[in-house]
Amino acid sequence: MIRAVLFDLDGVLVDTFEVWFAVQNEIAAANGYPEISHQQMKAAWGQGVDEDTRTFFPGMTVSDLEMLLDEAFPRHLGKLETLSGALEVLAGLAAREVPFCIVTNTPAPLARVILTAAGLEARELVGGTDVGHPKPAPDMVLEACRRLGVDPVEAMMIGDSDYDQDAARAAGCGFIGFRRDGETRIDALEELPAVLAERLG
Repeated sequence: MIRAVLFDLDGVLVDTFEVWFAVQNEIAAANGYPEISHQQMKAAWGQGVDEDTRTFFPGMTVSDLEMLLDEAFPRHLGKLETLSGALEVLAGLAAREVPFCIVTNTPAPLARVILTAAGLEARELVGGTDVGHPKPAPDMVLEACRRLGVDPVEAMMIGDSDYDQDAARAAGCGFIGFRRDGETRIDALEELPAVLAERLG
């Protein structure tokens, strides 16, 4: 049985790939870096801002990239898509008073902007720069569980990437794969309430 639910953000609750693609290329063009292709972006998708710095903007500091992201991101939020079922799933958990937390490699201030633009609400959110090591390290999952007051074995992570699965596994947390295999697999968020109903204590 579980007592809390953890969600990855990008690719699970929202689709921000085209937002990030536009933002990263705006920053690259403005600062003399090569254009980033869709293929390069997909290969790096899900990694933290520190890895983005090394991959796309060598010589730039993580803090400088975070500042540029904060400036550029609002200009491209029109490309954001809220995934079907996201609002209902989060609202359902809140109504049942089931603790949940967003666990994303996106820096927390930017993740809050994304949530607001997507029309989603989450009391707790752990961003990629809130801990020493982002996913796939377990730090973020452990911090989320600490904030929710549960042991990792009492939490279930919903994610769509190796980063999510590896972080959950390293922390001792269960994992539901979104459009990928896990302990359980779901291919739409509308399937999640029934899956969680069997596990929530």
